[in-house]
Amino acid sequence: MKSMINIELERAFRSTSFWIAILIGIIITALQFIQQVIPAAMNPIYWMKSNTLQVPANAFRDSIIMGDGWYYQLYIRLVPILVTIPYAITYYTDYKKGIVRNYYSRTNKKNYIVAKFLAVFVTGGTVAVLPLVINLLATSAVLPSFAIINGEMTCNGNGMWSYILYSHPYIYYVMYFILQFICAGLLASISLVISRYVNNVFIVLLFPSVLCEFINAIAQWFPTKILKDLAPWRLFRIDQLAVNYWQSYIIFILVILFLDITIYMWRGVKDDVL
Repeated sequence: MKSMINIELERAFRSTSFWIAILIGIIITALQFIQQVIPAAMNPIYWMKSNTLQVPANAFRDSIIMGDGWYYQLYIRLVPILVTIPYAITYYTDYKKGIVRNYYSRTNKKNYIVAKFLAVFVTGGTVAVLPLVINLLATSAVLPSFAIINGEMTCNGNGMWSYILYSHPYIYYVMYFILQFICAGLLASISLVISRYVNNVFIVLLFPSVLCEFINAIAQWFPTKILKDLAPWRLFRIDQLAVNYWQSYIIFILVILFLDITIYMWRGVKDDVL
């Protein structure tokens, strides 16, 4: 099992597609840093509105995660496709190219299935979170970290973990990065679930993105706030432009885990290699 996991992780992190996905994310966050953070760092007082309680430009408010502009919105919309680019299609291509026969002749099916899941999960989570971490660190290096004033951020007192955000902002960011890593990794694994049921690599690549946009479109008709919060554009927003609920994340995680275990893992172990 351990050797199979090492092989899959090495394949994943050495792949060109992984670094392309990382580069796309870094380009978006770098543009925000250049166009919004650097000007604010050059003259923090300029960004204050007169006769208000606003504080000068600071790392918490002006990073891409909490900053105004279309950069974060673009990033969130691209997350479902970015997480699948690195490695999510390889389960499909391994079967099509017959690579799985070589693996199955040397190791148990279960080892390959689990190793593939872990590689897809880790690369998907890394691609979704790493550019945001770099942006936050870079912003913190050039802007001060002031205490957050209520009304300065989109996350209000009803937001999930808001009491942590207003008392220990960096802990809030770390906790949300971990949560986003898990959700993004599981989102990438949806491609594994459908890989044996389709006959086109582009369907495998784009299915999570199409599914997310579909849920975004219909979530407004869901009967409760918790179900409405299942819309990916809300789940992946750390700034909580719309209030997030912890129950929504639990549902999201459990549903995808159920699909991964029952359809991808169980079916993958039971099926014969054609």
